[in-house]
Amino acid sequence: MRPEQPARSAAFDRSTPCAAEHPILIGLLADALGTGDVFLDVGANTGLFVLPIAEVVGREGRVLAFEPARDAARLLRSAARARGVLFQVSLYEMALGDETGSHELRADPALPEDTTKRSLYVDGPVVAEVPVRAFDELVRSGELDLARGIDAVKIDVEGAEVRVLAGMRETLERHRPRIVVIETIEGHLNRAGSSVSEVDAFMRDVGYGRMNDDTHRLELNAVFVPI
Repeated sequence: MRPEQPARSAAFDRSTPCAAEHPILIGLLADALGTGDVFLDVGANTGLFVLPIAEVVGREGRVLAFEPARDAARLLRSAARARGVLFQVSLYEMALGDETGSHELRADPALPEDTTKRSLYVDGPVVAEVPVRAFDELVRSGELDLARGIDAVKIDVEGAEVRVLAGMRETLERHRPRIVVIETIEGHLNRAGSSVSEVDAFMRDVGYGRMNDDTHRLELNAVFVPI
């Protein structure tokens, strides 16, 4: 049985292609995961992936959720508590990238109230100055314990996907998650100085290829599996 979908915020419009792809991605992740597994959600927002996947992995599993915006993180934590999955969720209020530092998190100028559109690489109103860390650095420093590995990854960071990937190359090569879901919107990637082709090239370099599944016809996200 597929997990129940979390309640959407007002900003989550089911008429958009991104919203239409959400249940497909949840289904693919749920099929790849089971009780006791570890899921990494980069750009967790208010929990659209965290909540249902936390139910899939159960209390024996673990969800590592990275969300730099304090208001979104607060809503995620509250929703996880209400849904009874807070025990297995570890929430890190920071952005991931390819080096240590800090960066202004900005709202989309056209949709400033939409928490799903915030980015380090958009010219909109500043939401906050947020810490940025490389995932591999967190592991090497001992701040993050990956003794149980990582079984699945989802990255949706409004353009900074390649930077996040560069900062977790060692983790991907060492732990070989079964599935990696990445938002691949060309315009978003371009504003951070990268592209969809660069995402594909990076993933090929670490031994992953796009899932060959004509059934789902994803347009805004790509699903990668080991090759």
